[in-house]
Amino acid sequence: MTIREATEHIETMLLSRADYHPFPKYGEAGWDKLPREAVNSIVGRAEWLNEKPWEALPATLFMEYAKTGNRTHFEKVHFEHRGRLRTLVAAECIEHKGRFIDQIVNGIWAICEETTWAIPAHRGDYSAPNHALVDVEHEKITLDLFAAETGATMAWTLYFLGDQLREISCEIPDRIEYEIEKRIFIPYLTRVDYFWMGLGHNNPVNNWNPWINENVLAAALIACRDEEMRVNLARKIGRSAQRFLDFYAEDGGCDEGPGYFDVAGASMMDILEMYEEATNGKVNLFNEPLIRNMADYIRHVHIAGDYFVNFADAPMRIGNCCEEVLMRVAKKTGNDALWQFGRMRLAHNRARRPDQNLIKGTYYTQRTLRALFDWDERLYADQSDTASLGHWFGGIQVATARTAENRFDGLFLAAKGGCNAESHNHNDIGNYVLYAGGEPAIVDAGVGEYTRKTFSTERYTIWSMQSGWHNTAVLNGCDQHEGREYAARDVSYSDDGEVMDFALDMAAAYVPEAKAEAYRREFVFDRAANTISVHDEVRLNACDQPTRVPLLCAVRPQLEEGRAVIGRLELRYDPQLFTASVEEKPFNDAKLERIWQQKSLWRLMLTRREKAARDGWTLEYRMAKE
Repeated sequence: MTIREATEHIETMLLSRADYHPFPKYGEAGWDKLPREAVNSIVGRAEWLNEKPWEALPATLFMEYAKTGNRTHFEKVHFEHRGRLRTLVAAECIEHKGRFIDQIVNGIWAICEETTWAIPAHRGDYSAPNHALVDVEHEKITLDLFAAETGATMAWTLYFLGDQLREISCEIPDRIEYEIEKRIFIPYLTRVDYFWMGLGHNNPVNNWNPWINENVLAAALIACRDEEMRVNLARKIGRSAQRFLDFYAEDGGCDEGPGYFDVAGASMMDILEMYEEATNGKVNLFNEPLIRNMADYIRHVHIAGDYFVNFADAPMRIGNCCEEVLMRVAKKTGNDALWQFGRMRLAHNRARRPDQNLIKGTYYTQRTLRALFDWDERLYADQSDTASLGHWFGGIQVATARTAENRFDGLFLAAKGGCNAESHNHNDIGNYVLYAGGEPAIVDAGVGEYTRKTFSTERYTIWSMQSGWHNTAVLNGCDQHEGREYAARDVSYSDDGEVMDFALDMAAAYVPEAKAEAYRREFVFDRAANTISVHDEVRLNACDQPTRVPLLCAVRPQLEEGRAVIGRLELRYDPQLFTASVEEKPFNDAKLERIWQQKSLWRLMLTRREKAARDGWTLEYRMAKE
């Protein structure tokens, strides 16, 4: 059954707003049962915030994105307001002494007074720096990711403290309801032209769909004052959320990478949990194969520690991968391996417990609250390692493999095919990453700070989006090109537990000037020998320049004749075919420096000694000797 089908007649199943009671409200049992650790951290943070004035969001800060391309300055203040309100509300519910109420009211009023709840980078209606503010007379309301997040944050504030706010001034809860209805509910119900809805076109939709739908559904269930409107919202959200699933392969692979899983696949799990809870279990889709596989995706792209396969705009290091929601879904679906994975992650990351997510996080309030009230200290006890041996996501053409199941001390390989028009795309067909002993060696840089350029026609002028900075060959001086037609061909995969073999033809990923007739790449992971070979066969119409093979490295390679040591990884190549050189690539980007915890990567360039229209070579990787 689909979400669309399950929610088509939701009016016969949906609990009323008065009867839907997912969490304890102010003064109810539950807040008083939180662990002392959580109480201390939430109240302590709120005490500090209570002494701070609410920082302004002036017009000049809003205009900065249109004028300079910088989006982080405005967003920092915007997000701080939402996180601050959430923390103060939680602290007031814990204490119920009234000492945080004034600042809660100030925060509510400040957010209600904002001209738009969307961030400047998500307004697509201006074309010049002199049109950098909101035209309130003519502009349609922008319902973006963070307008929806704001709507949910305000709705939870109303849910928890509505009666207390009404005692202070009835205009406060009335204003919250009015603003959510005007900015969230009415636009959602009256429009189908938001691209993320997937209702006015037949193109794929990305993480915006479940991310926004999750927050609109939460706000509707707990804060919509008109029951008919509430039912209509729940039904339309089901139609829209189904559009996200319509473009997913049955194997559950996320083409946006694990860095967006928390607001893609995990947000879909949140949506399904809310439907299940708000209908007393009458809407339950957790045993659908696609849903089960979507939840299991993140386990198969985990490498070691906080390292995950970071194709597309994903970071190589992810702290929180929604362990609590994954463990709940694992119980619903009987997936013990996924439950054990979540347990391992919690045991190794106790500092990221739910109270910390609440006071420091930005997104998914509903998910954080559920983890907070389900807090079980036993889940943070030591847990044995669990790791997938390997997996094939045929829908997105991503293969993963490691030396041994439930071990992090061997080799790990992830490689991809696909096309160069994926969500958050990089030009990276045939790209691969290699880790040795749980440490990065051959890598993907990921993505730096988002700016205006990142999601514009200039995207592929950014070095980390280009195939020449991924681990794919440069043919006749040409990199790969963006576009759906630039895709892998003749893809094959097999893994019998002893040998993984993944092969693809990459020629179609290149522009005509590359003169590529065929470019066959084959990955062979021999687990018994603990070796990985990458064999390339290239056939060009003509070879005007020697072929180059770039390899992006996490540490500076140590070069010898026919050999390079990259951290704990050893590469062997034919020195008769290639010369080798190394260049440092400074990040000059705060986000990349923070994620990598260093200032640079290094590119090892293997350059063919001769021009060859018919060419082939093999790179062999193994653990370096200690």
